[in-house]
Amino acid sequence: MISKRCDNCEVLIEVDDDSAGQKVACPECGDINRIPAAPVAGVVKERASGDRATAAGFPPDSGPEERVAVFRPAMLRARPLTFLGVSLAMLAGVAGVVYFGLINTHQLGMIASLVVVLAGVGVMVVWKIKTLAEGLEITNKRSIARRGLLSKATSEVLHDNIRNIQITQTMWQRVWGVGKMGISSAGQDGLEIDIKNLPRPDKIREMIDLYRPL
Repeated sequence: MISKRCDNCEVLIEVDDDSAGQKVACPECGDINRIPAAPVAGVVKERASGDRATAAGFPPDSGPEERVAVFRPAMLRARPLTFLGVSLAMLAGVAGVVYFGLINTHQLGMIASLVVVLAGVGVMVVWKIKTLAEGLEITNKRSIARRGLLSKATSEVLHDNIRNIQITQTMWQRVWGVGKMGISSAGQDGLEIDIKNLPRPDKIREMIDLYRPL
């Protein structure tokens, strides 16, 4: 049996040894993950005893660089009231299109309802693009902040050099499990990585700490 954490949602995926090297969909989020080759049992025990990351089910600290997980800013949990408001406006617009278009024909009312639907869709699409344009990638060697879709900007910190990890959450953000994360290294005074509205920031910090020399 081979175990691997999902690159997207961190759910533990367990498959038979025959699936080694193949791509498997996560049962939780559907993200496609490549299953690593099954290591020798003795090597697993040796790594687990001296490598906190391996013991927790993540790629080992030693060896070549491997992607552990990628986190992007949340939408619903970051701004639940805005998300709910836009969603309700879209539903109202759809209801208006149906009512004024099929039940009580009124051209102006149907056009106004259609505009509301299109505006809601536009807001959601722009919002989604913004979340896709920013993310925090965790490997077994470093943390990398990426921004931009067409243009790219990156900032990275080696886990061995991390001096401080800051998590900032309001009471509302703690309830919804999102927050702002800042990471700085020993060679810099300010934050080299600073990303808002990350989901489960405490879990992200725990994952990074597995690769830090604590």
